[in-house]
Amino acid sequence: MTIPRTRGDLIDRVRTTYEKLRATLDEAGPRAGSRPCVDDWSVKELLAVRAWWTERVIDWVEAGRRGEVPETPAPGVGWSETPRLNADVARTARRESYRSVRNRLDRGVERVLRTIDRLDDRELLEPGAFAWAGRYPVARWISMNTARQYETARTFVRRAGRTSDA
Repeated sequence: MTIPRTRGDLIDRVRTTYEKLRATLDEAGPRAGSRPCVDDWSVKELLAVRAWWTERVIDWVEAGRRGEVPETPAPGVGWSETPRLNADVARTARRESYRSVRNRLDRGVERVLRTIDRLDDRELLEPGAFAWAGRYPVARWISMNTARQYETARTFVRRAGRTSDA
């Protein structure tokens, strides 16, 4: 997936990939949440991880707009530790209902789209607009933590459905 170069491109990617994921989940039905999906995660746990990253990227943007530099990906966690971080998020999600995880993801996408609308073009599209984003534009960070994640989640959910139907 290429880096979005315009606001419209980013919005379209987030909406389109999420709508496709939602349609796949709706078609799979509520029992899909417990299906084994990827590694040792269920569909619900995979979606919880996707929701977490959606929520975090917006938290980082909001911190940057306040002039703060958030610890990414999470306080006390380095990028090389993301597999452990994701596993922790998935483990925590085991106590959450599938419906709750789906609702979190829905709210996260709405929040992403509102945040994109509030950012000016410099904040969204220019590298270096926020210290935490390094040499990349925020649009890249948003895309990688939303649209790209929804696209891969859809692939895993579809595969889980085929496996359970066999």
